Amino acid sequence: LSSMAEPIQLDPNEKNVENFLTQIMRIDSTSRNEETLCVALTRYFESIGWYVIRQPLKSDPKRHNLLITRVPYVAPGPRYVMNTHMDTVPPFIEPVNDGFTIRGRGSNDAKGQLAAMVFAIRRIENEYKELANDVGLLLVVNEEVDHIGMMEANSLGLVPEYLMVGEPTELKFGRLQKGAVKVTLKVHGKAAHSGYPHMGESAIDKLLDILQDIRSHKWPADEFFGQTTVNIGLISGGQALNALAENASASMFFRVTTSTADILHQLNEIVAGRAEIDRSYGENEPIRLTEPPSPYESSVVSFNTDLPYFIARNKLKGAFLFGAGSITNAHSADEHILIDDLKKCVDIHVDICVRTLVGH
Repeated sequence: LSSMAEPIQLDPNEKNVENFLTQIMRIDSTSRNEETLCVALTRYFESIGWYVIRQPLKSDPKRHNLLITRVPYVAPGPRYVMNTHMDTVPPFIEPVNDGFTIRGRGSNDAKGQLAAMVFAIRRIENEYKELANDVGLLLVVNEEVDHIGMMEANSLGLVPEYLMVGEPTELKFGRLQKGAVKVTLKVHGKAAHSGYPHMGESAIDKLLDILQDIRSHKWPADEFFGQTTVNIGLISGGQALNALAENASASMFFRVTTSTADILHQLNEIVAGRAEIDRSYGENEPIRLTEPPSPYESSVVSFNTDLPYFIARNKLKGAFLFGAGSITNAHSADEHILIDDLKKCVDIHVDICVRTLVGH
């Protein structure tokens, strides 16, 4: 840390969460560029007497996850861990605070969640000193790309009783994080002059028939857990306008409410050998999350998080997904968070943490 010239300083005496959020949003931490923010947060927590483990990525040792605790960390670590990510999607967009709303990159995904968690653990330290030693904060890199930060964090040996993941959920708790199946269908035909179509077989025509069957299929739906959806995101094929396509492919993304095996079984039955199914993109199962106590609401979320990549998740007594702001404007030019919601987020984090740790 000492070798970093003119490090950016975060104010440890800042009392307003919205001002702290604006401070961290001024630091560009788009994916793979998180280290400036990482250093600033390290200095911030060390200045207020918290312990910080800077965990380098094996694949890129200049980048670090942070594990922040009130007492020196010894595995399995604190009972209650709050987790979110330091990276944002590009491009970097400077924050604008008009007194009601904060706009800019990361305002809700996920620097707003980071700021709320920082202020929550500081309030717990001030108001519930006996609980502070049981609380930690895990901040990871590259969630927006490949989840390598959380996968690396597994080597810390962290096994909390409760994990709170911060993402923009409109102040509702997730009750299900939909799973993901990502596949590419590859179809082969026989090239021929398009003026003599009987001499060949168009891979594009074959692919279109399969895609129509996929689009018209009734995928699983559940009143409580929502609907499995499919998005055909990429299509390619052919080699010339005047030739029957020799090859064609389509990549698609299923948001899963049942299981990956169920969706892949149904997909195989639809395709029925007409295409190769490439699963190299990978998949992850839907995760049933812990219902919040009254009076908090819950909903199904259709976006991915780091939770499926946390290997100790099956040992958790509780897994929560919660945050302020809406995923519907995250990653966009209109990304924003309401200041009132940000403050409510801090309050709810404190309430859930305290209620969980004291058992009522």
